[in-house]
Amino acid sequence: VPVVGKKLSNVPMFVSLVKAYVQKDYQDIPLGSIIAIVSALIYFLSPIDLLPDSIPGLGYVDDAAVLAFVWNMVEDDVEEYKTWQARNGKRIIAD
Repeated sequence: VPVVGKKLSNVPMFVSLVKAYVQKDYQDIPLGSIIAIVSALIYFLSPIDLLPDSIPGLGYVDDAAVLAFVWNMVEDDVEEYKTWQARNGKRIIAD
């Protein structure tokens, strides 16, 4: 599903950002943004969803909606993280 896939493609970047934050490599992000990202990742990974992931074609729609909502909240912070990655020669996980 193209729309869902586009939203789910943010997951690797979210994981990379949280990992860098936890390892104290990158701390230049508001705590609220980290909380929102971690919450979205927990929802995405949780087997308990509004729409079970086992429903073909619809199972990931709720996950994508949560990720899209959080992306809209933290997009500027993620873009700053991508810039930091590029400046510091870090491998960029996702676009």
